Amino acid sequence: MNIKNQSMPWRMFIWSGASKWLFAISLMVSSQLLANDINLETAIKLMSERNPTLKEFEIRKRILGGAKITAELNPELEAGIEVENFAGTNPYSTFRQSELTVALSSVIELGGKKESRNNLVLKQHELLDAQRKVHSLDLISGLTELFIETLATQERIKLAHESVQLNEDIFKSVKRKANAGAISDVEVKRSFAALKQSQITLKTEQLKLDRQRVNLSLLWAVKTPSFDQLSGSLFNFGHIKDLELVMSNLEQSSLIAVLAANQRMAESQLQIAQAESKADISWSFGIRRIEESNDNALTAGFSIPLFKKKRNEGALIEAAAEIEALKTKQNIALLELFGQVNGLYSLRTSALERYSVLEGKVIPALSEALSLTTAAYLDGRYGYLEYSAARSELIQSKKALIDTAESILKYGVQLERITAESVYVDHTNNQGAGL
Repeated sequence: MNIKNQSMPWRMFIWSGASKWLFAISLMVSSQLLANDINLETAIKLMSERNPTLKEFEIRKRILGGAKITAELNPELEAGIEVENFAGTNPYSTFRQSELTVALSSVIELGGKKESRNNLVLKQHELLDAQRKVHSLDLISGLTELFIETLATQERIKLAHESVQLNEDIFKSVKRKANAGAISDVEVKRSFAALKQSQITLKTEQLKLDRQRVNLSLLWAVKTPSFDQLSGSLFNFGHIKDLELVMSNLEQSSLIAVLAANQRMAESQLQIAQAESKADISWSFGIRRIEESNDNALTAGFSIPLFKKKRNEGALIEAAAEIEALKTKQNIALLELFGQVNGLYSLRTSALERYSVLEGKVIPALSEALSLTTAAYLDGRYGYLEYSAARSELIQSKKALIDTAESILKYGVQLERITAESVYVDHTNNQGAGL
């Protein structure tokens, strides 16, 4: 199994600032979006263009466009006609004593109500943008984790092929020894069983790869994948920033941005409630026709509701309490994010140490042990149990190496999802180099 693939850059799994990925990916991709091999950049580009869940935000944006038009409307004008003193008893049985009034009426808004409504729609737009960013980051991190899992499955398939080949070779050798009468048929049957088990493992991993390929293509709304395998390296991890630096910008994380946008929207709702405490003036202006004297007269009227502020106290208290609740929620969420980042950073560091020991010490030692055990078994100095144990230990250690590499990359993805920015050292700044 090829442990190091130096031809693939470690940034295959790293986005340089998550916001740069959001629907404006400028990375160079293959001229064929779907080919036998597919890389992570192409997969993200396809998802950003075709994932159906992203259309929801376009619809909600149109809804807010309608809300903005409504918020900018001035109070409507009303035209009214009023007829008095007609169809009654004498002398009002006809229209001779009637009075006809034609008037226009409306409301003068006080307290900046229109501006408050417009500001609320603006804050709703900001909240929608923040929610869209969170959703996009979730999609990207989910796709990237699935991409990593699929790459790990490809490596397990390579390992399974290696195991099958190893078992086939030993099975042939055992059969030759059994035919020569050097060993019993029991060891032949054991060797045959081990071969079949390794073949089952290979088939299981191949079927798993097929499922993962379908799950990947579904992210860009394609039911049948047009690629055969993924292009990328599972064993290049890059250099991560110091923990303090990773935590320094948590206040700007996508989750906190959503909570902050919610708070600003609640503050806008408070402004509307405060504006509603200012009573509006209703006015009317018209012309009255007096049939009895054959005269015309102008009419005007104004009215204002009383005790408007007192009646609006409940809405003011509710809006203010909502702001306080959102501030508390932000503080709690920020503490939780610090804990998550600290935990993921620690787990990644531990996984890197485990990977280093497996790759540098355990697997070389077990490889040499298997080589010696195989030679001793074929010479008749060791039994089948000793050989089987040495082979199993090596295969399991290589599998553990793959599992550990998968975990390291996933921890990086989760850190970047939380922080909404790259947590890796940039090559262009000469701060570190990929593995």
